[in-house]
Amino acid sequence: MTSIEFYYDPSCPFCWITSRWLLQVQAEREIDIAWRQFSLALKNSELETSDKEGDHAATHRASHRVQRVIRQATTEHGASGIELYSEFGIRFHIMEKGFGDDMIREVLEAKKLPAELLAAADDTSLDSALQAELDTAIDAAGQDIGVPTIVFTGKDGKRLGYFGPVINELPNSLKESLNIWDGLEKLASTSSFYEIKRTRPGGPNVFSAARC
Repeated sequence: MTSIEFYYDPSCPFCWITSRWLLQVQAEREIDIAWRQFSLALKNSELETSDKEGDHAATHRASHRVQRVIRQATTEHGASGIELYSEFGIRFHIMEKGFGDDMIREVLEAKKLPAELLAAADDTSLDSALQAELDTAIDAAGQDIGVPTIVFTGKDGKRLGYFGPVINELPNSLKESLNIWDGLEKLASTSSFYEIKRTRPGGPNVFSAARC
């Protein structure tokens, strides 16, 4: 059994595709996945609006409100983080709905969670826990990361974290999906492995993941 930690932000389309790929692979390989939160708004210091902020800052802030709700739902009500991430992701990436209060209400109703959890979206006291969660990713993979980030545990017990894999679209076949995983597992569990990268061929095809 391979144990990994997968860090996600609901707003990232590349992270969404990678998560769908990983779920596909998990059905065929013995993988124990801890689904962990990674707030891009916190990582990029975007919680406060700025004239110099990037193009995605507003979306990251909206996603951070969702992250607060997920945090409260999982810690106080025993909800499944991956199920909530999937519910929000389907609505945002596939149905193209915004991360507003209406979407949060929809997800809470779909998962039979208390409607009062909506208040957690604006509860800033939850940010310290989300920052601590983010720090665990940075501790394993360094500052120069975003999502998806996957952390493996090496043979010596050391956590080895990596930004990626960044997948442009869900592989066309299960065989290809498994090949990616098998190669990644061999590389990522080796302490001497550092980085592999190439220029992106295009934007993410989130709809390819709808068939997973």
